[in-house]
Amino acid sequence: MKINIERINAWFAKRALGLIRNRWYFLTGFAVVLCMAFYGTSLIKVDVSNESNFLPNDPIRQETKKFEELFGNDQYVAVMLENDHLFSREVLLTLKELHQELYDSVPFVEQVTSLMDVEFTRGTDYGMYIEQIVPEEIPEDQESLDEIRRLAFSKKTFRERLISSDGTQTWVMIKLLPFPEQWEDQYEEYPQLMVGSAVDHILEKEKYEELNPRGTGMPYLAHEKREYFQKESARVMGLAMLMAILVLAVALRSFKGVLIPLLTAFSSIIIVNGLIGYSGIAVDNMVMVFPILIGLAVALAYSIHIFSFFKRHFLRTGNRKRAVVHAVSEMGWPVFFTALTTVSALLSFLFIPIRTVRFIGLTTAAVVACTYFVIIVLMPTLLSFGKNRKPHPVYARNGGTFFERKLSQLGDWVISHTRIIAPLYLVITGVLIYGLTRVEADIDIRKNIGLKVPYVNELFEVTQTELGALYSYDVVIALEEPGQAKDPAVLKNLEVLSQEIESFPLTKRTNSLLEIIKDMNQVLNEDNPDYYVLPENREMIAQLLLLYENAGGTESEYWVDYDYQHLRIQVQMDNMRASEARNEYQQIEEMAAELFPGAGISVVGTMPQFMKMIFYIIHGQVISFCIAFLVISII
Repeated sequence: MKINIERINAWFAKRALGLIRNRWYFLTGFAVVLCMAFYGTSLIKVDVSNESNFLPNDPIRQETKKFEELFGNDQYVAVMLENDHLFSREVLLTLKELHQELYDSVPFVEQVTSLMDVEFTRGTDYGMYIEQIVPEEIPEDQESLDEIRRLAFSKKTFRERLISSDGTQTWVMIKLLPFPEQWEDQYEEYPQLMVGSAVDHILEKEKYEELNPRGTGMPYLAHEKREYFQKESARVMGLAMLMAILVLAVALRSFKGVLIPLLTAFSSIIIVNGLIGYSGIAVDNMVMVFPILIGLAVALAYSIHIFSFFKRHFLRTGNRKRAVVHAVSEMGWPVFFTALTTVSALLSFLFIPIRTVRFIGLTTAAVVACTYFVIIVLMPTLLSFGKNRKPHPVYARNGGTFFERKLSQLGDWVISHTRIIAPLYLVITGVLIYGLTRVEADIDIRKNIGLKVPYVNELFEVTQTELGALYSYDVVIALEEPGQAKDPAVLKNLEVLSQEIESFPLTKRTNSLLEIIKDMNQVLNEDNPDYYVLPENREMIAQLLLLYENAGGTESEYWVDYDYQHLRIQVQMDNMRASEARNEYQQIEEMAAELFPGAGISVVGTMPQFMKMIFYIIHGQVISFCIAFLVISII
């Protein structure tokens, strides 16, 4: 089939004439659409959760949901406190006030654990009881304060997980209730951000300054990320605007040539963002800048094409409206073809099963399409305003502007040196293809964001401490029968698995039911450290757990379900390298399958979600590139 370019150009010329004749109607309608879209931008909701990146039927999302049904929310907030006089009365009073305010003021809090209320088990003649190491009335005498410090260091689980060996650092752990799936119906922002914002507001108070509080955990980091990228997005947009103005001013040297492209760019961006707001789709603010920058770049490129043709014809003839019609007739189809191929390429992102990537592909494609329609309607309309002029006396004689002449000379040079350019191009392409094979996909924020970013640097400083960790994930073992988690053989295998995981390079520590059972065994044996081991028989384990529950212990609920059929190991990491993490997850699944034959094994949490995203994106990019290449070739 042969394309009749002349008929297509005539069609675009006819549309341009219609726009010019009815320009006030089009401008009025466009202003109304723009106002409605501008209001829609205020309705945009932010969602930075990892779960929202996956499609509803994705297995990892189903596993996370199952985990929350058994053990509650896998997300938490941790606050590291540091003071050289941690066990002084003044510091303990401040810590108590912080503990209570976090519990009272942070939404979705299930429990706050710190030195104030950590479970401390003691043995009695009749079993055991659980008390707090810091009494409700904090003592004033030094002897009582020294006793609090002694108790804090008396248990291994406290020394390694709650308080540093030098007694200057401690954790405040905030366990959260599961976030509602349909949160948009109840809250204006995503619950994770509500939690992070509330914690940050509390930690910034002057009265807690002596505790040197530093937050971590995904809700807190999500809030910090949002705050940082909101500021950075404004700065980036300002720089982009400045660069756009400079490029347009140099290339077109016309006030209208600068104003109209910028107006079309921001009109397209506002319209698309307005549609996002009306749709109710919650988005990650970190990726919102992509469609904006794409829209700005595309609008400038398309505008320069049309304006250049308009300006050239206007300088030759001096007839404004005829120059507008000529520019649209000559450039309407080429720009449409460019927009169509760009939209097709961007829509190939829809084949990647990550919602954030699909959002980027869909919104950038929408921005490109909207930019084309805005430019093809708004630009001719605005350019038609103004008076006619006499033909420019110098333009035709000189053969165009300075840039036009230089570009023409560059084209002639390229055509005359093809024997040099073609081999050089192949060599450079070969080098770049080799470089492509050395690209490593990683999610370490210290590498891909950098320590110059304040919240990343603070997180890194926390991870370098004795207690700190970077991320965490959970290993869930679904046993075949209820009550099987009380079997000594099962617990022994759980201990073996925990020890193997702790030997991994990325692991800092593990937490599980084992620490509670070992501590209770030690308590019932006159607190002899030699008994910090698992009992040998099932009856003893069942008795320990029963005594623990009767004493009011609740920590075990986080590590084993009510039916004693599902066991959980929390793994804290002090480093993040995607390739090593992937190998470690695979080793865990293989070892767990050997140790617990017949049991279901799942690795859930933030880090497995990140790894799944990397897998989807890498494979999806290859598929989307091939699809885009095929579609563009067909077009």
